[in-house]
Amino acid sequence: MKISIIQQRYGKKVLGGAETLGALIARLLAPHHEVEILTTTAVDYDTWKNVFPPGTTAEDGFQVRRFPVQQGRTPEFDRLTDVIHLNCAAGEFPLLNTSERDQFLRRLRNLPDGVQEKFIQAQGPIAPGIGEHLRQNQPDAALFMTYLYPTTYDGLLAVPPDRANIVPTLHDEIPAYLPVFGRRISRARLLCCTNSEIALAARLYPDVPLRTEKLGFGLGLPKDEIRPPKSPPFLLYAGRIDAHKGVPDLMKWYAEMRDLHSDPPRLVLIGGKGPEYQRLPGVEVRGFVSEEEKLELMRTALAFVHPSPFESLGIVLLEALACRTPVIVTKKSEVMVEHCRESQAGVWIENGAELAAITKRLSSGDLRRELGDRGRRWVEREYSIESYTGRLLQAFPLSAPPPAP
Repeated sequence: MKISIIQQRYGKKVLGGAETLGALIARLLAPHHEVEILTTTAVDYDTWKNVFPPGTTAEDGFQVRRFPVQQGRTPEFDRLTDVIHLNCAAGEFPLLNTSERDQFLRRLRNLPDGVQEKFIQAQGPIAPGIGEHLRQNQPDAALFMTYLYPTTYDGLLAVPPDRANIVPTLHDEIPAYLPVFGRRISRARLLCCTNSEIALAARLYPDVPLRTEKLGFGLGLPKDEIRPPKSPPFLLYAGRIDAHKGVPDLMKWYAEMRDLHSDPPRLVLIGGKGPEYQRLPGVEVRGFVSEEEKLELMRTALAFVHPSPFESLGIVLLEALACRTPVIVTKKSEVMVEHCRESQAGVWIENGAELAAITKRLSSGDLRRELGDRGRRWVEREYSIESYTGRLLQAFPLSAPPPAP
């Protein structure tokens, strides 16, 4: 089977959940199918500036075809973002009560299709070569990574619906509610990461028939090591250090916890940006660290805290569970709560008092070890590379051998 995987960026140093997942799928399917990645020459998702040379290279057992970006993010994008947000900041959207949310979504869904599509096109990247390649070289299956970008929105028109697949990575965020997205992705089979994402898709697009399946994710499990928490104890956060990832909520919880906890653990942040938090009491911002240091921090943290309300999977949370570290998540994220419920290795909170209570309980050691054991077993069962490869080959089965003469 010839499979084309279409994603907005690709490269060894390109960071991003959808991009990482697309590369993983390509590596796992390449030994069984003829696989190519169709992508742009861009690296930065704010500008979509052309960086890589266009053309084809061989990487990790598959072909990578890069096409130049003809239009990156336009000056109009910020204004159009304000239009679709209807004066509601991204961080305020999860806080709306039911009545406010219903009213907001009615207004959002009534925006003209032309305005919705201008927003999609203005964010970029526009790379017409991807669609042209798909039309001229029809693959047996096309797999689009993430719903948000024109590489998917435009690309889906270049392949027949019976060959179209998408890993949508849907988030409960304002752009996802635009009806034009629902109508476009309904052309494809949706291969979702979690049951919560499947349920979210049904809520986002109630008037559109969708074909959904749970595909999950495959994690290269770190070495299994039982490690006690480091002394003095610390809580760990890993990821982009910004509002979209719920970091302001985390800082509020942590400040409240320090007022309630007689001996509060430190809070260590690793990832991009976040200098504004460096001087807060008890907070240490380390920035980017090596993979080895990240895993060492995960293994020795008292708990891993994941405050983001906008997640379709949460890879770093799965890594922490694989390191036998309990997790603490926000009640705002259905996906994170689903992980905690299914693994029985984490808790969901909404304020600093609850953070103080769980950290005190974890300090005894026994509960941390018990939750850590559960988390490791669950990730091995549900998210190992082996189990994920099996699900991929069910979704993209091997061709039947020719009949015997």
